[in-house]
Amino acid sequence: MGKGIKIWINIAIFAIITGFVWYMARSMRKEEKTYAGTTQDVPLNTPYKRLSSFELPEKINRFDLYDGKLFISAGQSVYIYDTKGTQTASFPVKQDARDITAKQDTVYLLYPTFIEVYNTEGQLLREWEACSELSDYCSFTLAGDYLFVTDAENKNICKYTKDGNFVKFIKSPHHFIIPSYSFDIESRNDTIYCVNSGRHLIETYTPDGDFIAAFGGPGTETGFFAGCCNPAYISFTPDGKLLTSEKGNPRISSFERNGVFKEVLLTGRLMGGGSNAYEASACEDYLYVAGKNEITIYGYEQDK
Repeated sequence: MGKGIKIWINIAIFAIITGFVWYMARSMRKEEKTYAGTTQDVPLNTPYKRLSSFELPEKINRFDLYDGKLFISAGQSVYIYDTKGTQTASFPVKQDARDITAKQDTVYLLYPTFIEVYNTEGQLLREWEACSELSDYCSFTLAGDYLFVTDAENKNICKYTKDGNFVKFIKSPHHFIIPSYSFDIESRNDTIYCVNSGRHLIETYTPDGDFIAAFGGPGTETGFFAGCCNPAYISFTPDGKLLTSEKGNPRISSFERNGVFKEVLLTGRLMGGGSNAYEASACEDYLYVAGKNEITIYGYEQDK
């Protein structure tokens, strides 16, 4: 083959590769633009109005709303606030818990490889190590006499008794894909709801670990989840609606417990901007939203 022909072949190959790279980059920009405009740029007729906010001295890790109190893990402390935003107590703990949940006068804290249990005065009641040396725990929930913990490393749910005795592993029939620790879990009426963020799904299980169903899916439309790993957080309203919170293009949405989409409640623009997910929890007609070191209180307006 002549030298000139080889040169022309190399030029053609280079042109094809360059064109393919340009097409992929253009497609990605178009997709990002479409996703970014889904809720951020569209006026939202939300029934929630911003009422007030309060700041904590440290960055918020997670918080739980139980029995009219907010239990907040931030830095090396647990802070307890009433629902008006007034601090009532605090106590020191280990640095940067992954999750927090409260039940009666007991506070549970989750760390990557262990769990601690305190009373509301800050006394350590018990603690236990993860059931695997390779565990990397993300989130947990209390359901009856059991604790269900998500493990990003082993990609399963670990079931414990509240005293710390390991019961079993629960695996997804779809297989959990967890790109960036978005592995939230909640419970409601004897049903376990777990995020499979890499597949853009919310999966439901019985307390025995039997799979029930899944809903969601990838998509930019409301009722679906876009980005690499959404939803980031889930929680429930007092009347049983499921709240989802997404990152990338932050928004908080409402679903029925069976997965039927209801509405978008708040967008990133209304919550302060940025690309990080905002954790949300509801009490009566109020919605509590955490971002950085601040919790904002939104009130429900009936006439909206």
